Amino acid sequence: MTAPLSHLPLLPDALYAAHRSFTRNRPRLSPKSGAALKYGRDYPGAYLLKRGLFLPPELPEIMGEEMAREGLERLEIIERIREAMTPDPVQPKARVAALESSLFMRDQLLRDIDWTSMAHSLEVRVPLVDAHLLQQLAPVIFAETDLGKDLLADSPIPPLPPEVRNRRKTGFIVPIRDWMATHTNGRPQMFGMRAWALQLLEWRGLMPKLE
Repeated sequence: MTAPLSHLPLLPDALYAAHRSFTRNRPRLSPKSGAALKYGRDYPGAYLLKRGLFLPPELPEIMGEEMAREGLERLEIIERIREAMTPDPVQPKARVAALESSLFMRDQLLRDIDWTSMAHSLEVRVPLVDAHLLQQLAPVIFAETDLGKDLLADSPIPPLPPEVRNRRKTGFIVPIRDWMATHTNGRPQMFGMRAWALQLLEWRGLMPKLE
């Protein structure tokens, strides 16, 4: 967190404005990194900085002043994020878990699993996010131990063998960069997935097409 410096008058906004100007035509640099003082003073602001594709001050340039103002007023994004960890879990790890499970996992990851699986006529179940299971495991999950996923690997009978628990992670990648290369022709090169997000807005008629 950046609490001490973030409370200096005008400094967070001045640094953010200077950083935006510097990174505007430099797609390899994150346009959000200059907002650490502005949003990094508490968990809701830091989470918005981490997960938000565009920050509130950028929205008027994308959708216009009136729509951006009305949307931000109705959404109340900082308060919505704060509600996700209310009551306050207190422990930093638990706060992040509450934010990720309530916002990123529920609103994006599970949604993405749903539409991709249904597109291929698959039925997907996610038993490890069952509320009753998590309630029972919470004291173990947030205990200050180094057991980590070994507890999960040891839970079957017999436990998972070393060749399974020690193998390299493979992961699952959504080919967003390939889609971007195919569908964002003509849009200026931008940091991360911003060009793809703007293309989606254009397809939905929420912003003008590029000439």
